[in-house]
Amino acid sequence: MITEIPTSDEFSSAAYAQFDFAWDIVISFLTTLDDASQYVEVDNDDKVRFWEAARQRILTSLIIAQQGIEFAIKGKLVSVSPYLLISGSPSDWPKDKTGKGIVYSEFRTIDAQDLIKVYNTVHAKPFDPKFADLFERVRRLRNQAMHSVNARLQISAKEVILIILEAHEHLYSHQSWVAARRDFLFTAPAAQVYFGNDFIDGALVREFWTVFNLLTKAERERFFKTTATVRKYICPACRYHSLEIDGPVPHYAVLEPNKPRSATIRCFVCDDTHLVSRIKCVHAGCKGNVISEEFGICCTCGEGQ
Repeated sequence: MITEIPTSDEFSSAAYAQFDFAWDIVISFLTTLDDASQYVEVDNDDKVRFWEAARQRILTSLIIAQQGIEFAIKGKLVSVSPYLLISGSPSDWPKDKTGKGIVYSEFRTIDAQDLIKVYNTVHAKPFDPKFADLFERVRRLRNQAMHSVNARLQISAKEVILIILEAHEHLYSHQSWVAARRDFLFTAPAAQVYFGNDFIDGALVREFWTVFNLLTKAERERFFKTTATVRKYICPACRYHSLEIDGPVPHYAVLEPNKPRSATIRCFVCDDTHLVSRIKCVHAGCKGNVISEEFGICCTCGEGQ
């Protein structure tokens, strides 16, 4: 008898935890650099030294992200049958020495390089070839990072960010990464000890404003569903939460629909629409005409009306 058989939900939970941990590592460096730039001049030499000091930790985040991808695929296999993960000849399986059964984790599981093949064999809809390519690329990078100390192996923070975003897009398409990250922050250790969680929304704004500026227009459109060619406005709700922690003023909301008389803007971070009036900003020099009805600010310059 095999005992303590893991469920698909348990693997999925473990996968999300790994993605969150990897994201935590790289986003901390990106926001630290952004924050420093607000107070001192950070030149290219400073940035080179900064990223060199962070190099090993970023490699660690890559290893963790790859583990998250493996857990996610294993969870999808377990949803079909947990025994799909067990490998080796039955003659090599562990023996029940106590008469109480064999714990599932004592069995050797299939190699990571076989996960995609097994998934595509048992599922009616195989993985997108682009995801298979991503998985193989990340797996190889992970092996290099784990089994060597090659100083020439360079992985940027942006590469890890894109790996997490793309992997999550393929594996959990029903949920945005922003929503997943919000859930993580509300269950993080810090949220358990601070009185109130008002700082979490501000932290989320800081993170995704940093990432928004890091990505290309095409990447923003793909992962955050913000059309590349349209004007971006201040999200009044995100601005409010960000200022609570002395954070940046985020310009990533868009008119919905994108028409001259549209009365709403939509934000991918707070995942909400906000009513606006199409009247001119009262401040000289600002040509904005998108005014938040709820917060009473201009969504172009951010000033009160």
